[in-house]
Amino acid sequence: MKALVWLAIILALIWIFDGASFILVHVFNVLLLFIFAGIIALILTPFIDWMERVRPFRGHRSFAVLLIYVVGVAIIAGAILLILPTVIAQVKGLPALAQTIENQLHRHGISFSLASLIKAVNGQQLGVALGVAAAFVSGLVSVVLILVISIYLLIEGRAVVATARNVFPSRQREFDFTALAVGSTVAAYVRGQVLMSLVIGVYTGVGLTLVGVKYAFLLGIAAFFLEFIPIVGAVVAMALAVAVALLQGPIIALFALGIGLVGHAIDAYLLGPRVYGRVTRLHALVAMAALLVGAELAGILGALFAVPIAAVANIFLGAMYRARRGDTAMTTAPDDSVTVESLPRLGEEVSAVEEEGVRKEPVPQGVQATGRNGTV
Repeated sequence: MKALVWLAIILALIWIFDGASFILVHVFNVLLLFIFAGIIALILTPFIDWMERVRPFRGHRSFAVLLIYVVGVAIIAGAILLILPTVIAQVKGLPALAQTIENQLHRHGISFSLASLIKAVNGQQLGVALGVAAAFVSGLVSVVLILVISIYLLIEGRAVVATARNVFPSRQREFDFTALAVGSTVAAYVRGQVLMSLVIGVYTGVGLTLVGVKYAFLLGIAAFFLEFIPIVGAVVAMALAVAVALLQGPIIALFALGIGLVGHAIDAYLLGPRVYGRVTRLHALVAMAALLVGAELAGILGALFAVPIAAVANIFLGAMYRARRGDTAMTTAPDDSVTVESLPRLGEEVSAVEEEGVRKEPVPQGVQATGRNGTV
């Protein structure tokens, strides 16, 4: 009887865990919509605030928000119409690329046939088509929902934040610190990441086109999206471009490699430090570790959010380190407000303590220390 009771308890726990995980997955999917909408609202809030200072939009925030979205949708639609013919033309050439890859594999004794692969899934074509159509409709609905939620957040976001702040009147200072740490870090990171992706995507597409690499436009689009994956995205885009160029010959592949190396240098030494250094202030190894852990736990989404989450965690760890030393964890500005510059970072706090200890350490008698202006 005891064994049966323990077995029943274990089965009940498994059933509860299974049901809870099912609910959590659906709740997380809804939460993702609000997260992406909040990111869009954070990015656009400075533009809306600037527009409200202009006389026609003063006191008409809703009109400013709607105008921004109409102009944005028009720009995106115009860009799509402008690049669509090139994309269609290069997509039509993908079967020829697949045939070239198949021929190259056959030369090296590797048996691979795209036609046989298509024939193998021939009986599942209807299911695959329905799955693709369902995924497209679901993605379109999600995009529309994200845009609608972001519009509401842009219009009423500050009222929502003020209401949430007043829920815990005795913890308003901690609320301000958390809101500033998360909001400023995520907004600055996303703005910088979008700029980096745009620069690398345009550079890759234009550079590969100039050296004569086929499907350069598609490779530029791939580089744009891969750049959102920190650190490794640029490397994957470069390897993809070199692999496609190698089918045309070793000389073009070398040119593609050179373009990729220059793009990687721009990403790693020019744009990267401004985004990962100035905004996140994380060491490269810490960012790499966060990226790997995020990808392992949550796949692509984990890789996308790993670095900003690590940056926010760095701020809270810095605040905890300050509090442990007995200092004020949340340094205030003269007007008693929390500012972005006053946010603590763990590495900076540790370095500041070490420098302070070195300055306070007495110099032994009879030992000379050389300063900037001479010997002391």
